[in-house]
Amino acid sequence: MIRTVLRKTGRGGTALPGTVAMKISRNILSVPAKDMEIVLVTGTNGKTTTCNMIEHALTDGGHDCHRDKSGANLLHGITSDLLCDTNWLGKPNSHYAVLEVDEAALKQVAPLIHPKAIVVTNLFTDQADRFGSVENTRKEIKKGILLSPDSVLVLNAQDTQSAALALGVPNKVIWYGLDGSVGEQGDVDLSDAGKCPKCGSAYEYDYHIYAHLGGFRCPKCGYAHHEPDVTVTSIDKMDTSGSTIHLRTDGKEEEVFVALPAVYNVYNAAACVGAIKAMGLPASEAIQSLATVQSAFGRMETFELGGNVLQMILVKNPAGCNQAFTYVTSFGDPFNAVLCLNNRTGDGHDFSWIENTDYEKLCADPHLQKLYVCGDRAQDLYDRLLRAGAHQENMELVTDYSKLVDELEQETCTTFLLPNYTAMMELRMALSPKTGNKEFWE
Repeated sequence: MIRTVLRKTGRGGTALPGTVAMKISRNILSVPAKDMEIVLVTGTNGKTTTCNMIEHALTDGGHDCHRDKSGANLLHGITSDLLCDTNWLGKPNSHYAVLEVDEAALKQVAPLIHPKAIVVTNLFTDQADRFGSVENTRKEIKKGILLSPDSVLVLNAQDTQSAALALGVPNKVIWYGLDGSVGEQGDVDLSDAGKCPKCGSAYEYDYHIYAHLGGFRCPKCGYAHHEPDVTVTSIDKMDTSGSTIHLRTDGKEEEVFVALPAVYNVYNAAACVGAIKAMGLPASEAIQSLATVQSAFGRMETFELGGNVLQMILVKNPAGCNQAFTYVTSFGDPFNAVLCLNNRTGDGHDFSWIENTDYEKLCADPHLQKLYVCGDRAQDLYDRLLRAGAHQENMELVTDYSKLVDELEQETCTTFLLPNYTAMMELRMALSPKTGNKEFWE
């Protein structure tokens, strides 16, 4: 009832019902969860999209599945979401659930719901004022895994930080990744690679995919990446509609279309297949569903405005931002870019990460027509873009999202929208009346 009232007033009602319920019983989340098979998805980038893919695979395979589409990934929000999908006796309406969980909240959520599987997408430096280093983020996730020893882990085989989560735990692991033959798919940046967790030596790589993801190994003690159980062996074609890949699992390789573009979504697709296998279901259910998966809220979401196409890509840290730039500069066609930066609580107050982001790559692209800069920290971002080589005559500092939407309506080429989290919410709100895109709960 609380959520219904809040949504009638245009608010999400994501956490308050759970807050009220937990006043009654601190462990109330375990009540609906005990009758469900649940997948938890955590990590730095790609949580929401991977949840979306797994939910689609389950529902497309004929299974009833609940999904926390609100993105409220802390304990109170997850409690709200599951409780609001139960009957008056507290029985869940769905047998399966796919839940996004904040990295630091996993240790609170996992022991209450005993998930069948825990998926970790990747680990990069993010919200430095909250987590500090990427190693601290990994330690937070490890605390949750240690409290859920029966969960199957689905881990990125080529992420040094994620792979280390498998050390010293009894959990079964399903590994996913891209084959070395796929080749480099973005800039190599080993700043988040860390050191070998067994002996402390620096890693060497047999191949790179992007950032610190690749065929890592320790030259001193021999610790190295695992061969994936779900392997993308090639990326054959990619455009704004998606990617055609070859994927191998269970000894079988086949061509697969992933209806979401960008290399990081190829990784997310492989994680989805791994999650379905972890649930004890046929991998084919996930593989077949990938061709019809739709974008999640603000993640490769497409808008039609004034006869033009806008594509929104959430960016919130250097690794994700750099991969977004690799994607938007890959087509060789004229495009505009809208960059929006806030530093509110939902984003992290420390926005110094923009100094470590490769805006130079975006600004150097000859097909970039115009840069719009918005958000609470628009001036800081504008100055950073100038230092990256942006041409001032092709830039516009916009303080009002309604004005921005009016200007975008007059544009004639594809526009990529690149906001961080709270800026995305504001920009979507301004766009929705003219584009018809729904709120996350609709």
